[in-house]
Amino acid sequence: MKPMPRFPTAVCVALVLASLSVANAQTAAPPSQPSASPSTQPPPTAPATEPPATQPTLGDDKEAIEAAKKWLDLLDADKAGVAWDSASKELQNVVKRDQFIAEMRNVRKEMGKLDSRTAVKFARAHELPGGSPGDYALIEFDSKYKNGKHLSEQLIWSIEQGDTWRVVGYFYR
Repeated sequence: MKPMPRFPTAVCVALVLASLSVANAQTAAPPSQPSASPSTQPPPTAPATEPPATQPTLGDDKEAIEAAKKWLDLLDADKAGVAWDSASKELQNVVKRDQFIAEMRNVRKEMGKLDSRTAVKFARAHELPGGSPGDYALIEFDSKYKNGKHLSEQLIWSIEQGDTWRVVGYFYR
């Protein structure tokens, strides 16, 4: 099986760092436990079933998730140029239009026809590594294709001038 094409390494590294930072911001660190020997420490508690009240959930941002799906639908419909045109200036400065279109065509051709796309993670942040302070939203999708292949797709949104949300990063694996 031939390897899936990727964005240039610098773009991938920046987007991975950004997505990890945002994903880590989604969950608060557990309170520190007093030092004790392993035999006297209480067993770890089960993870909470509810996210912390201060963090957004998928239900909080249905519009952002729907907009992200529509942006990804452009890629699925071989309209990567339109997707690039609507992306942020920051993304456009990092990945040139022709390069983006060629990359998305290659990926979508290999993946085939989309079967389903489900939002699986959502997080917000005010800062990302290498980015300027602002408002960011990260949405991760599990995308399944009719040929049995899967993609994990992450979109990073940011507010640009004029209070318009735009895609500032796209990463897939």
